[in-house]
Amino acid sequence: MKQTTALFLKKHLTKQKINRFWFIYYAVGVIGFAIPLTRGLFRELIGISILLSLVLMFFFHRPWNGRFIIASLVVVLGGFSIEAIGTNTGHIFGQYYYGNTLGPGIFNTPFLIGLNWWMLIYIVSQIVGHTRLKTLTQLMLGAIIMTGYDAFLEPVAMATDMWNWSGQTIPVQNYLAWFLISTLFLGIFKGLKINYNNPVAEKLLTAQIIFFVLLNLIDQTAGL
Repeated sequence: MKQTTALFLKKHLTKQKINRFWFIYYAVGVIGFAIPLTRGLFRELIGISILLSLVLMFFFHRPWNGRFIIASLVVVLGGFSIEAIGTNTGHIFGQYYYGNTLGPGIFNTPFLIGLNWWMLIYIVSQIVGHTRLKTLTQLMLGAIIMTGYDAFLEPVAMATDMWNWSGQTIPVQNYLAWFLISTLFLGIFKGLKINYNNPVAEKLLTAQIIFFVLLNLIDQTAGL
């Protein structure tokens, strides 16, 4: 049984197939949100999509060593804790609250949000790590990528009830917080010298950015 499973995974879970899968998968998502009849279903699938992306991406991660696990736990727990403080106080990102789309959680914060921070920091850390820039410049570039990603994400998040802002206005404070927190988390990966080259990570981020750009266009023209 184990041998059969290993052969199946080796044949079907290749980096080429997964990198193609990202774009096909998120293209289907765009179509699903564009059609009013299926929009509700695809909204319910957002949490599952995040988990599926995580599992497939980290299937290709090497090595799973102590330093990587420590850095990952810090980002997951730190990301969740910061979001929990933020949504309950309004002192970090501004006044916002989570909807039902991202699934269950505690302290008015979905569990998935910490995992989502982990996924993004992991990918962006790899991207900037491939450059020959100095460490501080890498961290600044990574934080800019993270904040730019959030700029495309925020309108879609509100339209799909992932979270909502008080007065439906995204404060500048949110983007400043994203930049600073991203710098901190990227610094943890850099400080612990977490080195890896995941062959499917960067294409996942590209597919997600295209996904959010297209959903923004749909929202502005026809609504989500």
